[in-house]
Amino acid sequence: METPIPGAAEQISAACERAINLAPSDSPATLPPSKDLSGVSEWYSFELEAWPIGESIRRAFVKNRKLRRPEVFKRIIQVLECRNLRRGRQSFVMALEFSEAREFASNLVPLLDDSEVAGQVVQTLLRMKAAGYGSSVEPLIHSDTAWIRRLAKRYVDRYPAGTSG
Repeated sequence: METPIPGAAEQISAACERAINLAPSDSPATLPPSKDLSGVSEWYSFELEAWPIGESIRRAFVKNRKLRRPEVFKRIIQVLECRNLRRGRQSFVMALEFSEAREFASNLVPLLDDSEVAGQVVQTLLRMKAAGYGSSVEPLIHSDTAWIRRLAKRYVDRYPAGTSG
């Protein structure tokens, strides 16, 4: 069943609350690698349940720009801070991929050390046109994951460390 696209800020807030409530109280161990996922670890069921919630919010922002408001972004940041939700947060990071959310870029930077969302964070910082985080992104140029390395290099080339715009 497809997750419905929220049409109001209150619905987005409720969706964020549902996602947070999916997270276990303790961080679960990483599952073994999957043959189907090219060696990437399997996903927990709560990650698979949370991901479409964030995607529905991203789609709501595309469909209705009036939903792109600071109070709504703050709720999404609360989901992102719930690290036990693991990869289920990826779509929530991507929901902030536009310039109206740029003032929340500093809330994303601490997630650059979280391998489960770091690539999505760099991509979002690029799409936000959020300058000033080159030194925080720079370590990801040495990531084991090619697409993350490419995004980190693109970010640092565009916004070198020590620049803010």
